[in-house]
Amino acid sequence: MPETLNDYETRFMQRIERRSQFLKLLFIAEFGIYLPPDETQRKRSIEALVRMMARQSELPHLRAETLHAAFDIVRNHLEAMQRVLPHDVQYRNRLKRDW
Repeated sequence: MPETLNDYETRFMQRIERRSQFLKLLFIAEFGIYLPPDETQRKRSIEALVRMMARQSELPHLRAETLHAAFDIVRNHLEAMQRVLPHDVQYRNRLKRDW
């Protein structure tokens, strides 16, 4: 990531850090967010999440390196949560609920 961030990138990365702290708290509480098993779909989902965290006015000012750094931060937290989830999430959810 570049050493000098513009104001938009600084605010965006601060927001990403706050969101990552929340994801860390969820992980500590043994909650997990399900990610798709397909790697390309997983990557697209995380990229979309990172872009949604940016404000519309910030998007034109964010460099690809900054978005990639934010992607890595969010991906690391979400992938750490996968070990908290049961092996077959759909099957477990169906057993716990009376459908």
